Amino acid sequence: MDENVIKFNRILLEKVSEKLKRNGFEDVWVFENKQQAKQKITDIIPENSNVGLGGSMTVVELGIIEELKKKNVYIVRHEHSMPLLERKNIWRKALTSDFYIASPQAITYDGKMFFIDKYGNRLAATIFGPGRVILVAGYNKLVPDENSALWRIRNISAVKNVHRLKLKTPCSAVGYCTDCESQERICNVVSFLMKRPPATEYSIILVNEEFGY
Repeated sequence: MDENVIKFNRILLEKVSEKLKRNGFEDVWVFENKQQAKQKITDIIPENSNVGLGGSMTVVELGIIEELKKKNVYIVRHEHSMPLLERKNIWRKALTSDFYIASPQAITYDGKMFFIDKYGNRLAATIFGPGRVILVAGYNKLVPDENSALWRIRNISAVKNVHRLKLKTPCSAVGYCTDCESQERICNVVSFLMKRPPATEYSIILVNEEFGY
């Protein structure tokens, strides 16, 4: 990547980090690459912990799952192919895990984190339940304001996930959200963290690389 682009992204990430801290998220880190971010998360999570995971490509691309297994960490994670009842049981376990790792689909310049989901399980776990929530995002998740965030989570994140999951929705054909009536739509629930919920501990990891949806 061009050196000037890297520098620009770093400045923006640092500014967003400051805003997140003002919003009550005290444990915020900015790293240059995924390897540094992965090491930080590995340091945060002790051996023999229970760790819940949302269906996040950011987390998958980070490669953290393999590192955690080396520490005898029990991973609470569903597979899309599982029956719904089995997935629901796993989601309930994730709500009471020691740690929960996910990624916001958008972060505004003033430090608000936006999420979109089909069932709402991931959103619930990022708000209350786990001992500590670890949220990871590359610079590509940064957007100027709330309207931009809502546009991004529906037209970028959701559409890419529909293709990943091979779902038959209008957005998979046209490439943008049509606010459809499809039974397979995955943008049913939206939440955003304006300030830190006082009963939940967070670690926010911002990375100067583009990855995830």
